[in-house]
Amino acid sequence: MKYQLQILLFVLLCMVGKVDASSLYDYGLSLKSHAVAGIERTTLYLDDNQPFSIKNDFTISFQMYVRVNEHDFGSILHLHTNTNQYIRFSFVAGEERHFPALVLNEGIVNINSPIEREKWLDVSLHLRLKDNVIEIDYDNKKISAMAPLQGVKSVTALFGQMQNYLADVAPINLRNITIIQDGKQIREWKLWKHNDNVCYDEIERAVARAVHPLWLIDNHIEWKLVHQAKIPGKLNVAFNAREALFYLVKSQSIEILDENGVLQNEVIVRGGYPAVEFPNHLLYDTLSNKLVSYYPKKGIISSFSFDTEKWSNEIRNTEEATNYNHAKTFNPADSCFYFFGGYGFYQYRNDLYRMKSGTNKVEQIEYERPLYPRYSAAMALVGDELYIFGGRGNKYGKQELSSHYYWGLCSINLKNKQSRIVWQQNNPKEDGTIMASSMYFEPSDSSFYAVSTNKGGVLWKISMKDSVYTEVSKPIYNESTYQDCDFSLYTSPSHGKLFLVLDKILSNHTHDVAIYAINMPLVNEMDIRQSTVEESANSRWHFYTAGVLLLLALVGLVFYRFKYSSKKKKASAAGRIIEETPTATTEDSLKQPGMPESRIIPKKERIQDTESVFTKTINYYDRSRASISLLGCFNVRDKNGNDITSNFTPRLKHLLILLILYTEKNAQGILTSKTTEILWPEKEETAARNNRNVNLRKLRVLLESIGDMEVMIENNFLRIKWGTNVFCDYHTLLACTKQFEQVKSEELLNRILELLLYGPLLPNTIVDWLDDFKDAYSSHSIDLLKNLLDIEISRNHQDMIIRLADIMFLHDPLNEEALAAKCTVLAAQGKKGIARNLYDRFCKEYHDSMGESYKIPFADL
Repeated sequence: MKYQLQILLFVLLCMVGKVDASSLYDYGLSLKSHAVAGIERTTLYLDDNQPFSIKNDFTISFQMYVRVNEHDFGSILHLHTNTNQYIRFSFVAGEERHFPALVLNEGIVNINSPIEREKWLDVSLHLRLKDNVIEIDYDNKKISAMAPLQGVKSVTALFGQMQNYLADVAPINLRNITIIQDGKQIREWKLWKHNDNVCYDEIERAVARAVHPLWLIDNHIEWKLVHQAKIPGKLNVAFNAREALFYLVKSQSIEILDENGVLQNEVIVRGGYPAVEFPNHLLYDTLSNKLVSYYPKKGIISSFSFDTEKWSNEIRNTEEATNYNHAKTFNPADSCFYFFGGYGFYQYRNDLYRMKSGTNKVEQIEYERPLYPRYSAAMALVGDELYIFGGRGNKYGKQELSSHYYWGLCSINLKNKQSRIVWQQNNPKEDGTIMASSMYFEPSDSSFYAVSTNKGGVLWKISMKDSVYTEVSKPIYNESTYQDCDFSLYTSPSHGKLFLVLDKILSNHTHDVAIYAINMPLVNEMDIRQSTVEESANSRWHFYTAGVLLLLALVGLVFYRFKYSSKKKKASAAGRIIEETPTATTEDSLKQPGMPESRIIPKKERIQDTESVFTKTINYYDRSRASISLLGCFNVRDKNGNDITSNFTPRLKHLLILLILYTEKNAQGILTSKTTEILWPEKEETAARNNRNVNLRKLRVLLESIGDMEVMIENNFLRIKWGTNVFCDYHTLLACTKQFEQVKSEELLNRILELLLYGPLLPNTIVDWLDDFKDAYSSHSIDLLKNLLDIEISRNHQDMIIRLADIMFLHDPLNEEALAAKCTVLAAQGKKGIARNLYDRFCKEYHDSMGESYKIPFADL
């Protein structure tokens, strides 16, 4: 009942706009500064440049963020009183450095504080009229100045450029502006939601009007052009996801650009040749920190060393590539790059290749039921499956025959080497389109994000389960004609961005290269559109009406539950009178109506004293900061909530996993010699020991950023010492199950189920020494869940039965007990169609995995 009240309360809060999602995104107004001409610099007029009336006090507060790579000089805030005084907050020049300062008419009062960049700072100006004092608080540094404020009755406020004043605007981002008038807050502009150049305040819907605005939230829905150039001759482009660096590789030199398209370095190529000289055959390997050129047809690899500034191949390969516009992705589980399809020599391809990091070969992978040949498809890896969307080709792979666009999602399983069609659309809503070569998978909504070249480039959200895809970015409209192309989508989780490279090869063999960026998380345009005053008034009326109706429904629900509870108590009392009558207890008396006989267990096998009626769901754990996740996937968050998973090389990742697992298995941990034997088996003793010590030092540095945990060495054993502020799902689950064996409680059981719902142990990490831990974890989880399932079946708690069955499927997709229990409950609830669909999906997966049909018919479940 409490949970239902919480849900209704949450809905009501959402309807009246009290739930704020702005904290999930970068938001604010970026004041265009020295990077643009004076007439294009930003102004923000508060209250549409109308004056605020004042009696005694006036306070304006805001947050500002000083950008890098621009001069820290210029105007920020202008206050203009009715007495024609100007009160300004600016960055001003000093002899050795610049200062934040209060500029009063013809005087300047410096604030003796450094100008900090790339950090949100709190600033406020307070006018005390009776005392003739102006107070300023700059990042907790407070000063005050005397000023003639007699006769001040009103003040106008604006940020950025002011007409008839110097054109210099400080390079800042601005957000969360509040106005306090005579002790009462009257305005709040978040500068998040907006309508073109207008933002309404949260209290009175007052207008803040911007001239030449650049809203930061728009970077989550608009592609930003960060670099564009026309480059003659041969060119290949690669991307370093860890550092967000682009490599523009030419025959004689390599230009290195940062995420903003700024040239960081230029390296002269002093020797050697790439594996192939044509586009779309180059990548940056973050494991070896090398550029790698590859030629799938011949299995040739050439890597570029930034130490020697040479390619490893000494023989030049002038052959034309056979796999233009192939799809590509990387699998961290086996440290391999995968390439699919492409076009060359008048043929479309459906070959699958694999290239392991650090090796010098590309190998072809044979798979069953080959997909139709195609080029310009998008590919991503989820678990053990490569997912491929779109592309253009035909069944026979011959250019002479008519080609068509593929509108569907298919996959290739890397374990059993079989392909399948996930879904396909027979009547697409779009014209034909080709895709950038990679996709980004978002587990939270089971969707892929891929770039279509429609409208010159637009980001699509593609469902993993249904034949649905939608536009989630504004189009780029980069639609110039070209002879050939290389379109690539890159992801940099550490920088929170997606990048798109459009390399269009023109008829004169010039490369027209454009690099775009969009911020994550992505947001729908309608979600950041701020309604007008009229729309807000209408919608508020609808919200209040709906709120009243919901409250009436809530009152009715409470009344109904009260009556139902009263009846139930009477029935329970009657039941207790009956139970006091001595009867013979048999196994038949334990059976529940409608439940299969095989599900009834003896009373002595049940967990006693545990009331498992789960009428509410509470999330006990937070994996968003100071956490190490091993269940469902490997993920690490530092104490500030930043995803630092990409900072763990495969060796560091395996070392951390090894220490955690062995510490949980044995309180002493693992012998240092065994650690070396497992992780560095191919190295001789001294080299292996040196490698171990180097990686331990790197691991300790990373662990410090996570929180209160460390690696201990005692008596030649290595172990993890956990502090109180770091969450590890695997460590917490084992502790909870041990506690549950001693003390049975509903809260503890809910905690265990929440952890089990995260998924199996490290499903995407594939190494031999990990198998025993995975098997033990799965076996332990299934045994516990089966025991709990038997208890809930005997009690006929249908919601809990379905919940437990769903968690069992996570750990064992072919669990027959979970299938029988869930189908039985669904059928008992009259949902026989859903039960049948579940059974059919189970049978298909059973046949695909086991190579034989499932023998128990649906009617016998």
